Amino acid sequence: MSLKHLTDMGRILLQALAILLVLFALGVSLIRGLLPKVPEVRHEILTYVESRYGVSLEIGEISAKWQAYGPSLTIKNLILPPQTNLPVTLISQQVHIKLDFWESLLTLSPQIETVSFDKVHLAINLDQLPNNSTAEQVVEATIVDSNFTPVTKNSLDWLYALLLEQLEHFSIHDVSIQLFSSQHDFDPIYLDNFVWLNREGKHQGQGSVFIDQKASAKESLSLQIALTGNGYQADSISGDIYVVADDLDLGEWASRRKNPLINQEKITFEGVVNLEAWLKFENRSIQDGLLKFTPSWLQWRDTAAATNTGVRASTEVSNPSKAETLTMSLAPMSDMQRFNIQSGLLTWQTSPAGWHIQSHDLVIESNQQTWPEMTFSLAYQNEQFFGLLNQINVQMLAPLLPLIPNLGREQVAWWRDVDLQGEIGPVKVYKAQNQPWITTAKLNKLQWQPIAQVPGLSPIDIELSWVDNILQVALPEQQYQIDFAGGFNQPLALTGKALSAYFDFNDMRLLAPNIHFFNEDINLQAALNMHFLEQAAMALAANMDIYDVAKASNYFPLMAMSPGLVDYLTSGLKAGSIHQANVLWRGEFNRYPYTDFDGVFQAEFTIADGQFKFQPDWPAVKQLDLYALFENKLMDLTINSGTLDRVKVDGAKVWIPELGEKSLLRVTADLNTDAKAAAQVINASPLRQSVGDTLAVVQVSKAINTQLDLAIPLYEGEPAVIKGKVQFDDNPVYIDKPGIQLSRVNGEISFTNHLVSGQNLHAKLFDQDLTFSFATKERRKQLVLEVDFAGHFYLGQLPPSFTTPLSDYYQGNFDWNGHLMMMFGEQGYSFRAQAESDLRGVSFSLPVPYTKSVDEIKPLSVEVMGDNKQASLSVKLAEQAEFWGGFGNNDANHLQFYELMLGRKFKLGDSLVKQDGRITIDMNQAMFAEWLPIITRFTETKADIPIAEANQPVSALPPLVKIKANISQFNVLAQNLTQFKLDAAPINDIWRFDVNADQFVGRVDFYKSWREQGLKIVADKLHLSPQINSYSNDDFSPDSLIDSMPPLAIDVDDFKVYDMQFGHLEMQATPYAEGYRFQTISLSHPSSNVTAQAKGVWRKTDDNTLTQFDVSLKADKFDELATMLGINPGLKDAPLTLDGDISWQGAPYSFSLKTLDGKIKFDFGKGHLSEISDKGARIFSLFSLDSILRKLSFDFSDVFGSGLYFDSFQGNLEITNGVVKTTDTEIDTVAGDMKVRGYTDLTTQSLNYDVRFLPQLASSVPTVVFLSTSAWTLGIGAFALTKVLEPVIEVISEIRFRITGTMDNPEIQELERKSKEIEIPESILREKGILPATDGQDSKSNEAQPSTNVEPQKSSATPQETDNIKVSYLRHVKKDSHANQFVTVSKQSRRSGEFSLYRHAA
Repeated sequence: MSLKHLTDMGRILLQALAILLVLFALGVSLIRGLLPKVPEVRHEILTYVESRYGVSLEIGEISAKWQAYGPSLTIKNLILPPQTNLPVTLISQQVHIKLDFWESLLTLSPQIETVSFDKVHLAINLDQLPNNSTAEQVVEATIVDSNFTPVTKNSLDWLYALLLEQLEHFSIHDVSIQLFSSQHDFDPIYLDNFVWLNREGKHQGQGSVFIDQKASAKESLSLQIALTGNGYQADSISGDIYVVADDLDLGEWASRRKNPLINQEKITFEGVVNLEAWLKFENRSIQDGLLKFTPSWLQWRDTAAATNTGVRASTEVSNPSKAETLTMSLAPMSDMQRFNIQSGLLTWQTSPAGWHIQSHDLVIESNQQTWPEMTFSLAYQNEQFFGLLNQINVQMLAPLLPLIPNLGREQVAWWRDVDLQGEIGPVKVYKAQNQPWITTAKLNKLQWQPIAQVPGLSPIDIELSWVDNILQVALPEQQYQIDFAGGFNQPLALTGKALSAYFDFNDMRLLAPNIHFFNEDINLQAALNMHFLEQAAMALAANMDIYDVAKASNYFPLMAMSPGLVDYLTSGLKAGSIHQANVLWRGEFNRYPYTDFDGVFQAEFTIADGQFKFQPDWPAVKQLDLYALFENKLMDLTINSGTLDRVKVDGAKVWIPELGEKSLLRVTADLNTDAKAAAQVINASPLRQSVGDTLAVVQVSKAINTQLDLAIPLYEGEPAVIKGKVQFDDNPVYIDKPGIQLSRVNGEISFTNHLVSGQNLHAKLFDQDLTFSFATKERRKQLVLEVDFAGHFYLGQLPPSFTTPLSDYYQGNFDWNGHLMMMFGEQGYSFRAQAESDLRGVSFSLPVPYTKSVDEIKPLSVEVMGDNKQASLSVKLAEQAEFWGGFGNNDANHLQFYELMLGRKFKLGDSLVKQDGRITIDMNQAMFAEWLPIITRFTETKADIPIAEANQPVSALPPLVKIKANISQFNVLAQNLTQFKLDAAPINDIWRFDVNADQFVGRVDFYKSWREQGLKIVADKLHLSPQINSYSNDDFSPDSLIDSMPPLAIDVDDFKVYDMQFGHLEMQATPYAEGYRFQTISLSHPSSNVTAQAKGVWRKTDDNTLTQFDVSLKADKFDELATMLGINPGLKDAPLTLDGDISWQGAPYSFSLKTLDGKIKFDFGKGHLSEISDKGARIFSLFSLDSILRKLSFDFSDVFGSGLYFDSFQGNLEITNGVVKTTDTEIDTVAGDMKVRGYTDLTTQSLNYDVRFLPQLASSVPTVVFLSTSAWTLGIGAFALTKVLEPVIEVISEIRFRITGTMDNPEIQELERKSKEIEIPESILREKGILPATDGQDSKSNEAQPSTNVEPQKSSATPQETDNIKVSYLRHVKKDSHANQFVTVSKQSRRSGEFSLYRHAA
C-alpha cells in the first residue's frame, strides 16, 4: 500500500473520528440538554418500573444533571406504598442514582454506578412474609389463623435481581425499620451507613444497626452480610449474616425507652451488651443460627429502696477485659438492681418438619447471685408447638422488671413490696392445630407479702394447669401462713389437707368443694362457691370447732362481718371452747345484713368454761356456760351459769335486738354478793359515774343484795337507764373523803342512774353511835351528795393515825354534829365537811392559856374541804388557836402541810405556805419550861424516838419545818427575855432558832439528836440577870436537869451578867458518865487585856450534885477588871494573875457559900492602892485593907496620905465551907512589908486576922525623905544640919494589928509597936551635899547624877520623891525578934445569910 493510500486512509479515519467525536459531543450535549427535561417523563418512569418489576412507586420530585463522568438522578420522597403480596413499604426522603455512562454506552443499556438512599423508613409486615422467612411469625400465623396465605417465593425475585445484580453498589443512610405484626408491637430498628457491593458473584454488605433513633455510636451493632450466587436466580443465593455487639451501651437505650402508658423517666439504666450472632442464609430464608453471649450487664438504681437505706457514695468500677469505665453506686442489693449474662449459647435449627430453639450453658446472675442452671427450648414440629422451661427463680427477675412492657416504677415498687419468692418449673406449653392452649407449671416454695387486697402467703407448693380458659389449682397437704392484709385480725397459720379448686375465667367462678383446715385453735371444714361478678356473692357452709374462743377473733372474716359485731365479739370473748359451731352464709356481700331476706348469715354455738365480757366497760363473766345465737343483726346470749368478777350471775340475760348503728344492750340480773365484790363490778362498769363514784367515796364491805335492770345504748345520743337497789345489813362502810370508817351500817339505798339516796341509816363511827342520812341531787350539771351526821366522840378511842405531838395533852368525850357535801363533776369531785362541838367533857393540860377543865365550854370547829386531787383541814379553838393543813394527793390519812397558830386565830396579812409543817406563836408571855416538852415533841426526829417506839403508827402530820414566835415576855430558865422574836427552821441535820430579844441576839442550833449531839449558841449579845427561885418543877430540878443536859457550844460576843460586862464568852460543855463536864470556859474583854479561863464538872453525888471549876484569871491592870465588874476598889495599874479551883454543892447556877470549897492563888504586880471607902470592892474588905490603910495614915501621914504603893501583892487562899483562910498573904509596899494571917467566914462576913506592917524607915521615913530632897542644896540648911544632928536616927520597925468584927464593920486593934535606931551612911550625906565630898566621890557623883534644877519641894514626900532613897544603904542598929509571930483571935459566930456579891460572882 502506497503512502498516498495510507495518507488518505488516515485522513478518512481522522475525519471519521472527528465526525464520531462531534456526534459523541452532540450526543452528550443532547443528553445533558435533555437531563433537565427528566421530570417531564416522571410518569413514563413510574410506568416503566411498574411494568418491569410489578410494583408501584410514588415520586415526590425528580431531577437530573450531568456530573463529572456521567448523568445523575435525584429523587425526593420516593414511596413504595403497601401493595398486595408485597410485605414491604418504603419511604425515602431522597434517592441519589448515578449512571455509569461508558458502561451504559458500551452495553447500550442503563448501568447504575451507585445508588444512595437517605432518611429511609422501611416497614415490613411479618404476617405477609413467606412461610420460611421468620420462625416466630410462621408459628403465630399458622397456628392462630389457619386461613393465613403467605407471600409466594417468586413474587420477590425482582428484588433479588435489583439488589444483587442490577445495583453494583448502593448505600443506605439513616434508615428506620419498623416490623409489624398482628400479634405484637415492635420498636423500630435503625440502620446507618449500610454499604452494599455486588462484584463477580459475591454480594457483601456492612453497616451499623441501632435500636434507638437517638442512639450514639456506643449503642450500635456491627452488621456484616456475605452472600454468593446469581441474583437472577434467587434460589442460588446463600451465605452468612454476622452481627456483633462490642460494649453496646444498653443503659442509655434502656433509660430512653418509654412506654406510652407508664412513666419511666426517673429510672436510669447502665449496662453493656457483648454478643456475636451467626445466621446462615439459604433457600431464600435463614436456616440456622447461633447466638453467643460474652459478659454483658444491665443495672439501675431502685430510688425508692435507696430512700429507705440512706445516702450512698459513688465510686468507679472498671472491667479490664473490656476496657470499660463506668460509674456505679456503692449501695446494698436492695438499692442497685443488676443483671449479668456471663456466657451462654442459643441455637436455632430448622428441619423439614419445623424448627427448634435451644439454650446451652447459660450463666446468668442477678444482684451478684447466680441463677440456678436454666435451660429452655421452643419447637414447632408437625404443626404442633412445644415449649419447656426447666426452672426459674422469680427473685432473679427483679433487675429485668423495668424492661417488661407496661411495667414502670410503680409496678416495680409493687413487685418489691410484694417480695415474690419461689421457683417456677418445669413449665410446659403445648398447642396443637385447632386446639386450645395447654399449660402446666409447678410452683415450689412460692411466697409473697400482702399488698392492697392481695393476701400474703408463706412458702407453699402449687400445681397449676390451664386448659380451655379454666385454671385448676392442686394443693398438697401442707402448712399455710396466709396474711389477708386486713381481712383477718392476724395472718392465719393453718394446716391444710389436700385441696383442689377451680376457677372458670369464662364464668368468673371459684369452686372449692372440700376445704379442710386446722390448727391448735380451730378445726374448719367447709364448702365454698364464690361468684366474682359485678356484685360478688358467696355460698358457704362451714362447721367449726374452736378450742379457745379468746383466739376466735383471729378467724373472724372482717369483710363478711359487720364491724360492730366483730368489735363486740373480739372484746367479749375471753376464754372458753366451742364444739360444733355452725356457720351458714348465702348472698351477695353488699346486701348484708339481708333485711330484704335475700340472703342469710347465721352462727350458732355454745361456749363451755368460758369467759365473756358482755360489755367493754363491764368486767368479764367467768366460769361461763353461754348459749349464743347470731342471725343477721340479732344477738341473743343467755348465761346458764357464770360469775361476774366474784358475783354470781346465773340466769342473767344479755341481748341486742338489732345490731346496727343504734344497738341497745339489755341486761337483767338479781345479785347476792359481797359488797366489795359488787363495788368492784360497779366500778368497772358504766355505773362507775353514778353509783361507782359514790361507792368510791362510800366504800361498803360484806354481803349485800343488789338488783340491776340495765338498758345501755351502744351509740351516742341516748343515755343509759340504770336502776337498782342495795340493802345494807351490818355492813362496814368507809367514807374515803375525808376518811371516815363506819361499821355496822344498816338501811337501804336506791339508785336510778346517777341519783342515789338513803334515809336514817345507822352505823358505828370508831365504835360509837352515828346516825346519818344522805341523798344525791343534780345542781348546775353536777352531782351533789349531801350527808348529815350526829354522834358522840371519845378522844381515847381515836385511831393511831390521829396521834399528834399534842395527843397526851387532851382527854375526855363530847357530843358533835356535822354536815358533808360532795359535788361530782367532769373533772372529779369536791367536798366540804363540817363538825362542831362545845367540848364539854374534854380537858386540856396544855400551858396557859390553853388549860381547860372538863366542864368548861370552849367552842371547837373542824372543817375539811377539797376535791379528788387535794383537801384541806381547818381546826379552830375559840379565839386562842387555829390549825390549817392540806392533805396530799390520794392520801386522806396524812397531811401534806399544816399551819398552827397559837395565841390567836389567823388574820388578814398572815402568810400561809402550803408546804410541810409550820407553827406560829403570838403571845404576851410564855414560860419556856412549860413549852419545852411540847416543842421537843414537834422537833424530835425519828432518830430521837426510842427503839421500842419505832413500830408505832406513822403520824398524820408532816415534818415541822418552821417555827415563828413573837412573845412580849419569854422566860427561859429564870431569865426573862423581853420583846422576844423567834424564827426557827431545820437546816440540814439541825434545827436553827434565830432569836432577837432585848437581852439576846443570836442563834441556837439544835442538832438532829440534840440530847446526844447538843446545842450550839452563837450570839451577838447575851445579857443575863436571872431571877433564881426555888425549883418546884421536878422536870427541871438540878438533879433531873443534869441527866438531860445536852452538849453545849456557846460563842457570845457581848456577854454581860447583871451590870458586869465580861466581853467575849466561849464555852464547850458535854455530858459524861458521872454528870456534865465544862471542857472550856473562856472570857476575853475586847477593850482590855483581861482574860479568864475555866474548866470544870457538874457531877452527881450520893445525895446532891457538885459543881467544880478550875479558874485562871489574868489582867494587865486590875482597875480594868474592876471596871468590868462595876466596882471601885481604889487599886490602880496592878496586873493580876489568879489561879485556883473552887467547888460547891448544887448546880452551876445555884451557887452555895455554905458548901464553897477551894484553893486560890493570887498575885498582884506593882500598883497603887488609894484610900478605899467602906463601900469599896469587897475583895479588899476580905482583909479589911481599907481599915489598915486608914490606921497607918495617922502614923505615917506623909507616906500613906495618898494611898499605898506596892511592888507586889500575893498570897494563897484556902476555902472550906465558905471560910476563906490565908497564911501567906504579903504586900510588898514602898513604905514597908505587910503580912496577913487569918480567915474570913463568908457566910457570916466575920473577920479574924493578924496583920503586921514592917516599915522600911519606920517613923523617920518622912525625915529621911526630907533629907533626900534637893532642898538641902541650900547652903544654910546643910551647914545647920551638920552642926546640930548626928548621922544616927530612931525609926519604927514593926506595927501589929488585930482585925475582928464583920466585913461591913471591921474592928482594928493595934497590939504592939516596935522601934530601932539606924545610922545614915556618910555616902548619902555626901551625895546630898550635907557633908563635903572627896575628889573621887565628887567625880563619881557627878558622873552618876545629872544636874538638877533647884525647885521648891513639898513638905511631904511622894512616891516619886522617895524612889531616889536606896533603903539598902540604911543599916539596922538593932533587930526585932517578934516580926514573924502569929497572934490568934477568938472564933466568931457564923452567919446564915449570904452576900449577894458571891451569888453574882458565881
